[in-house]
Amino acid sequence: MSSLFTGTERDRLFRQLQMPWYNLVPNAGVSLEPYALYHCHPVSQQQISRMKDAAERVGTVLSHLWSVIRGFDEETLLEYGFPEETVRVIKFDGLPPFCMRLDWCWNEQEEVYKVIEANVQTPSFWFECLEGNTKVAEHFGFKPAETQIQPVLRNSINQAIKRAANWLGKSLDRCNIAMTTLDNPEDMGTMRWLSKFVDQPHQVFEIEQLRIKDHQYLFNERSGEAIDILFMWYPVEWAIFDRDPNGQELWSALEELILKRKLVIVNFASAFALQPKSIFALITDLGLDFFSPEQAETVFDLFPKTVQTSEEMGDTYFGKPVFGRQGEGCFSVIAGEISDQSPNQDPWYTDQFYVYQELLKFPTIDLANKEMTALWSTWLFNDGTDHFVPAGIGLRVSEGKITDDYSYWCPIGIAN
Repeated sequence: MSSLFTGTERDRLFRQLQMPWYNLVPNAGVSLEPYALYHCHPVSQQQISRMKDAAERVGTVLSHLWSVIRGFDEETLLEYGFPEETVRVIKFDGLPPFCMRLDWCWNEQEEVYKVIEANVQTPSFWFECLEGNTKVAEHFGFKPAETQIQPVLRNSINQAIKRAANWLGKSLDRCNIAMTTLDNPEDMGTMRWLSKFVDQPHQVFEIEQLRIKDHQYLFNERSGEAIDILFMWYPVEWAIFDRDPNGQELWSALEELILKRKLVIVNFASAFALQPKSIFALITDLGLDFFSPEQAETVFDLFPKTVQTSEEMGDTYFGKPVFGRQGEGCFSVIAGEISDQSPNQDPWYTDQFYVYQELLKFPTIDLANKEMTALWSTWLFNDGTDHFVPAGIGLRVSEGKITDDYSYWCPIGIAN
């Protein structure tokens, strides 16, 4: 018999799904830790419909905000935490993001429905939401929570690639397309899965093989082939510090290729305009009057108050780094005292600028005799007209109150 975390049936299911990252290696160790739960959490069609509607409303606000941010001067971008090195490419790259993953405090019992952040540049959790849920639901005799969602992804990513070719001024059939990310089971496994939705010929390889030739072009070291359009699952805030094997910094050369339109990186600088957690503080700062009546209603209903100084929140709030990922560096404060914090307090995160959000009560789910905190995610995909279409919903659960690298993917489905 299998438990939620281990067992023969669990191993067999996730291997059949070709999901090599169903167990993960934590940052601090070498032993495998369970990630995918051998379980299907029941959801209602009403909840799925409400979440997709809410996600679409949020996407409209963020799509508008994207153009606003790109119009800011350098001083304003720096004020909201954008690294100085990224300013030129953010303002230059006119290709909107092709996707984003929204994370939610979706607490039906408390009637709290707030989007807590948008993961736009290098978002993970694709496979789990767009294919994994369906396969696990079928395994346990549940109905899929969503249907016909993979065609939305296929249309979106191919529209993005076509627009990239137009941005370069080249015909699509003359563009060399590549997809790359870090060489680990989750990142490469996800990228190989994602690549099956790209209709044009392309190559997939580890980011460690990526090289720049004398400020002239980007290429795959293994094949030597120059790249025109790159889909790179890698954070911009890391890329600005990267160096080659000889210790030479790489950002200036990469920036030059982008600015000269010798290269387009899909969902890179354009998506980074919406990646910092400080854009939620920007929404608060702009105020409801800045938005159209419909957008203002969405901001009022679905966005939490977010500010750049803790004093503005009083003595109870949630703090997160501007470029935090997987909950790292986060903490909550109640009545002036830290009540919870993520296990990873690495200086890379804790030395960043912080934003402070109203402290929300997250829902909990009882699993394996444990009360686990539930974090819901919804996907949005650009349909090619800069309207973001909802497709893909996922659930992460954690034993602590802050979702982090040790949280689990909990598949969902509709009970028959």
